[in-house]
Amino acid sequence: MGKLKTLEVIIRGDVIEKNLVLKLGRKLRETKLRADFTASIVVPPFLKAIEKRYPSICVLHVTVDIEDKFQFEKLLKEFICAENCEIVSIREF
Repeated sequence: MGKLKTLEVIIRGDVIEKNLVLKLGRKLRETKLRADFTASIVVPPFLKAIEKRYPSICVLHVTVDIEDKFQFEKLLKEFICAENCEIVSIREF
Protein backbone atom coordinates (compact mmCIF):
# COMPACT_ATOMS: atom_id res chain seq x y z
CA MET A 1 0.00 0.00 0.00
CA GLY A 2 1.09 3.54 -0.69
CA LYS A 3 0.19 6.49 1.49
CA LEU A 4 -2.71 5.62 3.82
CA LYS A 5 -5.64 7.76 4.88
CA THR A 6 -7.98 7.02 7.77
CA LEU A 7 -11.67 7.83 7.38
CA GLU A 8 -14.39 7.78 9.99
CA VAL A 9 -17.76 6.92 8.44
CA ILE A 10 -21.00 7.05 10.41
CA ILE A 11 -23.92 5.07 8.98
CA ARG A 12 -27.49 5.09 10.25
CA GLY A 13 -30.07 2.43 9.45
CA ASP A 14 -30.93 -1.23 9.98
CA VAL A 15 -27.27 -2.21 10.26
CA ILE A 16 -27.79 -5.52 12.05
CA GLU A 17 -30.97 -6.65 10.28
CA LYS A 18 -29.42 -6.02 6.86
CA ASN A 19 -26.01 -7.41 7.89
CA LEU A 20 -24.35 -4.34 6.37
CA VAL A 21 -20.87 -4.88 7.78
CA LEU A 22 -20.55 -8.38 6.32
CA LYS A 23 -22.01 -7.30 2.96
CA LEU A 24 -19.66 -4.32 2.76
CA GLY A 25 -16.69 -6.52 3.60
CA ARG A 26 -17.61 -8.97 0.85
CA LYS A 27 -18.14 -6.14 -1.65
CA LEU A 28 -14.77 -4.64 -0.75
CA ARG A 29 -13.04 -8.02 -1.13
CA GLU A 30 -14.45 -8.33 -4.68
CA THR A 31 -12.80 -5.06 -5.72
CA LYS A 32 -9.14 -4.27 -6.20
CA LEU A 33 -9.35 -1.35 -3.76
CA ARG A 34 -6.63 -1.21 -1.13
CA ALA A 35 -8.80 -0.60 1.90
CA ASP A 36 -9.88 -2.24 5.14
CA PHE A 37 -12.10 -1.22 8.04
CA THR A 38 -13.15 -1.87 11.59
CA ALA A 39 -16.74 -1.44 12.73
CA SER A 40 -18.52 -0.52 15.93
CA ILE A 41 -22.28 -0.84 16.03
CA VAL A 42 -24.54 0.89 18.53
CA VAL A 43 -28.02 -0.52 18.91
CA PRO A 44 -30.78 1.12 20.93
CA PRO A 45 -32.46 -1.19 23.47
CA PHE A 46 -33.01 -4.10 21.12
CA LEU A 47 -36.62 -5.11 21.78
CA LYS A 48 -37.84 -1.52 21.70
CA ALA A 49 -35.77 -0.81 18.60
CA ILE A 50 -37.36 -3.73 16.74
CA GLU A 51 -40.86 -2.78 17.86
CA LYS A 52 -40.57 0.93 17.03
CA ARG A 53 -38.13 0.55 14.09
CA TYR A 54 -35.35 2.64 15.66
CA PRO A 55 -32.23 2.69 13.49
CA SER A 56 -28.80 1.52 14.59
CA ILE A 57 -25.60 3.51 14.21
CA CYS A 58 -22.43 2.03 12.75
CA VAL A 59 -19.05 3.71 12.95
CA LEU A 60 -16.47 2.51 10.44
CA HIS A 61 -12.80 3.37 10.77
CA VAL A 62 -11.46 2.84 7.28
CA THR A 63 -7.82 2.65 6.26
CA VAL A 64 -7.57 3.31 2.55
CA ASP A 65 -4.76 3.97 0.11
CA ILE A 66 -4.90 7.62 -0.94
CA GLU A 67 -5.15 6.58 -4.60
CA ASP A 68 -8.30 4.53 -3.86
CA LYS A 69 -10.01 6.98 -1.50
CA PHE A 70 -12.52 8.44 -3.98
CA GLN A 71 -13.34 5.07 -5.51
CA PHE A 72 -13.94 3.66 -2.02
CA GLU A 73 -16.22 6.57 -1.11
CA LYS A 74 -18.19 6.07 -4.33
CA LEU A 75 -18.54 2.33 -3.67
CA LEU A 76 -19.64 3.00 -0.09
CA LYS A 77 -22.22 5.64 -1.04
CA GLU A 78 -23.76 3.44 -3.75
CA PHE A 79 -23.86 0.43 -1.42
CA ILE A 80 -25.43 2.32 1.51
CA CYS A 81 -28.00 3.97 -0.77
CA ALA A 82 -28.95 0.58 -2.26
CA GLU A 83 -29.47 -0.77 1.29
CA ASN A 84 -31.81 2.16 2.16
CA CYS A 85 -29.51 3.45 4.87
CA GLU A 86 -27.89 6.83 5.36
CA ILE A 87 -24.32 8.05 5.62
CA VAL A 88 -24.39 10.64 8.37
CA SER A 89 -20.78 11.75 7.86
CA ILE A 90 -17.45 10.89 6.33
CA ARG A 91 -14.51 12.51 8.07
CA GLU A 92 -10.85 12.23 7.19
CA PHE A 93 -8.22 12.08 9.92
